[in-house]
Amino acid sequence: MLTLQKLVMLLVMTLTGLFGLSTTLAQSPAQAVEITAADGKTLYASYYAAAGDGKAVILLHQLYTTRDSWTPLIEPLLNAGFDVLAVDLRGYGQTRGKINWKAAQQDTLDWAAWLVSQPGVTGLLLVGSSMGSNLALVGCAGISECTAAVAISPSLNYFGVKTSDAMQAGFPALIVYAEQDRYPKADVPGMLELGAGHTDLIHFSGRTHGMDLFAEHADLAGSIVTWLAGR
Repeated sequence: MLTLQKLVMLLVMTLTGLFGLSTTLAQSPAQAVEITAADGKTLYASYYAAAGDGKAVILLHQLYTTRDSWTPLIEPLLNAGFDVLAVDLRGYGQTRGKINWKAAQQDTLDWAAWLVSQPGVTGLLLVGSSMGSNLALVGCAGISECTAAVAISPSLNYFGVKTSDAMQAGFPALIVYAEQDRYPKADVPGMLELGAGHTDLIHFSGRTHGMDLFAEHADLAGSIVTWLAGR
């Protein structure tokens, strides 16, 4: 006869089998984080801590989205052992307020300073999409602990955030874009020239922009995580 304890254990094992072995997000729930920027603005993010020591990834979203847009990438990063910090940029999500791209560049540095102070974090990587990709490249150039950056659908200049100097800074970078996407189509060739020798490329046909690439290419998240794992 089954006891209540054995019945509960059997139910847990059954559910685990039905819904798969990947339980990282359930074991690492998001921690709500807030910091105060230099100008007094409160900035908000979600922090996922993987088990053990290792590098952490800051995720910087694109226009008209929030930190929740990174769902396709968060679990693969956690499963690979990365801590993850997904932030809401100024003007978006919980951070809200006025959009200020100059201040947003400093915000990236402030988030990095918070993240490297967390237990077990041994280094940083930055990942951004569209506008966030420019912030990621510029941010990595200005953060001593940043060892690499991923730029999804970047540009040489989005709203005054210019990446030419960052592309020449020498850190490993991965550019992901669709060849007919308006701004990356014009700018990525020049970015690759500036970053020659330390820049890798994943490119697709079509004109899909930013996070929509994850919906079209199921293997993209895995490719990005594999690249980051080598940095």
